[in-house]
Amino acid sequence: MKVPLLPLEERKTTFNEVEIGYNEAQALEEASRCLQCKKPSCVEGCPARVNIPGFIREFREGRMGDSAKIIRERNFFPSICGRICQHEKQCEAACVLAKKDGPVCIGGIERYIGDNAPKPKHKKANGKRVAIIGSGPSGLTAAAHVALAGLNATVFESTHAMGGIIKYGVPEFRLPKVVVTSELKYLQELGVDFEPNSKISEKSLEEISKKYDAIFIGTGVGKSRELKVPGSDLKGIFSAMKFLVNLNQSEIAPVKKGDKIVVVGAGYVGIDAARSAIRIGGEVTCITKESKEESIGRVAEKDYIEAGEEGVKFIFGAGILRFEGANGSGGGNGGGSGNSGGNGNTEGRAVKKVWYSTGQGECALDANLVIVAVGQEHDTDSFKQSLRTRADGCIKVNETYQTAIPNVFAAGDCIHGPKTVIEAVATGTGAAKAIIEYLEKNPKNKEEKRTEEQKKKFDEIARTIQEIDQSNADI
Repeated sequence: MKVPLLPLEERKTTFNEVEIGYNEAQALEEASRCLQCKKPSCVEGCPARVNIPGFIREFREGRMGDSAKIIRERNFFPSICGRICQHEKQCEAACVLAKKDGPVCIGGIERYIGDNAPKPKHKKANGKRVAIIGSGPSGLTAAAHVALAGLNATVFESTHAMGGIIKYGVPEFRLPKVVVTSELKYLQELGVDFEPNSKISEKSLEEISKKYDAIFIGTGVGKSRELKVPGSDLKGIFSAMKFLVNLNQSEIAPVKKGDKIVVVGAGYVGIDAARSAIRIGGEVTCITKESKEESIGRVAEKDYIEAGEEGVKFIFGAGILRFEGANGSGGGNGGGSGNSGGNGNTEGRAVKKVWYSTGQGECALDANLVIVAVGQEHDTDSFKQSLRTRADGCIKVNETYQTAIPNVFAAGDCIHGPKTVIEAVATGTGAAKAIIEYLEKNPKNKEEKRTEEQKKKFDEIARTIQEIDQSNADI
């Protein structure tokens, strides 16, 4: 049974949640379809390896609390992941019923349980302190698990808003902010402290390490990739993530009813941006270099169908050539602000056309606004530089998510590059368990002298930060 949707006419004009969700009877009916396979392929399809047959069995036998407990062992946020996980490409794609009557709607059942099951209680605090750097999915996951284990967790966030990508990078029609706010409130009830506007590069890991027994880094990648083609520095060109964050934080976007909007890229973020722009009244065309088949291979087909129903047009297999401004201006050589919305020397030159090629000649679309969704890449946070020893710019960790500094752990996109929310949750869970085990094996307080190896590494990081700060001062 498919999850019920809002009526199309309402979907197109509001940011109300598109998927209404199951009621209890519908969730139980769908759960009854699960065959309880002895070798469940759905578990293999889940990046977090949630015991899917186990939680479905407990749920349909009336033990919803036990069902939720099974989910949270591997995925602490079923209300969130039940809404935004790529189930169609993961667990549901691996369901043995997928090729027959359609897979069990695992995401719909998971969401219902997450929304309605009681939350677990934490153990009495034992005095150990863990610093969590980053409040995205991996950071919040780590905070939840260490808090439940009786550790004191403090989450440091560089911005004023907690929740990271899951609160401000996903539009309301897919994940209402009230859902994330509820989870943040629950973490506070577990004793988790939150420190917004914390610029860790100014404090350095050395300073934090004096106060905390372990440190977790889950800062993601943080930077949108630029589309460097002629005219990319014209006004009116935004990164999709900036567009979505601004819209979610202020509910204000640079879109007027009737604006012609081109979205470059048709992954999940691109489609989210396109559907958001439609709701504000824009006329949206989404251009992607992948073919339709390749695109559907990366993104669930239902997302394309829903976006198309709402009015988004798609051009597949097209590469962007250049952006044209007023009077045919091309905005220089494409090395400007890089899809930031137009700063610097772009005064008075707004984007007017988007030129692209499908291999059969050049074509152009009129555009008042361009939203670029071509992926994310690593940021330049100075405090992570000495830990980025992998060639791809990721923080290097061992099998227990431990960095070169024994009491510093990392997970999420900063260790493997841009991936899905559930993959960040999975690694955040693994890192939290490793931290708990590490502190059980190392009961001495942080006030005692650190090893020479740790001190040497922290000194190296401190020097790196000092050099970067001096460089910025010189500039």
